[in-house]
Amino acid sequence: MSHMTAFTRNFLLRSVAASIILGSLAACGGGDVTVVASVQQPAVAPLTLALTRVGPEAVQVDWSDDPDVASFLVLRDGISFATVTTTSLVDASAFVNGTYCYQVQGYDAAGQLVAASSSGCITILP
Repeated sequence: MSHMTAFTRNFLLRSVAASIILGSLAACGGGDVTVVASVQQPAVAPLTLALTRVGPEAVQVDWSDDPDVASFLVLRDGISFATVTTTSLVDASAFVNGTYCYQVQGYDAAGQLVAASSSGCITILP
């Protein structure tokens, strides 16, 4: 499942609209039109991720905080697992001999991605 932020959707829609307008200008004899656009993607702060086995079939996922983050989306194996406002989560749905990869994304109050961790994996051995 792909996650498209509001910023990304807005950027894509504006790009398409600009292409349509520029194409219309050229078709109407508007001559050569050169557009130089500089769009700055908001910086995404790094989050530090730590995975710890805390039971026979449980993983504790901890990550660093960011002052701009209102909520965190925890992904397990690339799929949305939980949304929390804390910097820790226990996944009690892990199984022995399973490998699980986690990533955390932090969103501000407006729903914009402002922080993210790299993906980290853990294998639950017997």
